[in-house]
Amino acid sequence: MTDAETFTRLYYYGRVQMGMGENEFWLMPIGLFLDLWACHKQFLGLEKAVREQTIDDIIGAGI
Repeated sequence: MTDAETFTRLYYYGRVQMGMGENEFWLMPIGLFLDLWACHKQFLGLEKAVREQTIDDIIGAGI
């Protein structure tokens, strides 16, 4: 896949699938966009989280 094809797909995902505005898409850092895209796929049920955590995993007992 060429760079042009990759950016076309990312643009489609951002604008159509995630409902972003044009400026919002182009000014967003690519890492943040890819994180949001992964979350969007999880929300739609297309992908599972790499590792699921509960609040008990993050905050220790006794706090």
